[in-house]
Amino acid sequence: MKLNWKVRIKNPYFWLGLVAVILAAIGVSPESLTSWPILYAQIRALLNNPFAVGCVIVAVLGYINDPTTSGLSDSQRAMGYEKPRKDK
Repeated sequence: MKLNWKVRIKNPYFWLGLVAVILAAIGVSPESLTSWPILYAQIRALLNNPFAVGCVIVAVLGYINDPTTSGLSDSQRAMGYEKPRKDK
């Protein structure tokens, strides 16, 4: 699995999407984000639930995967990028 992590971490939309996928896989509702104790309890519950951890892993793999290539690796073209590509 070869991914161009240098470019991905420079893209703010990567982080936005990754956080959204993880929160959705955990089952976090907006009410869970209203206080730190509630959020910590939600995280502890996740870590004590192997099925939920598995759901998070599958969701993250699905998000990271480039659907235009076979497998989980980036294309040779994407591996050559130094920064996120700007579409015209």
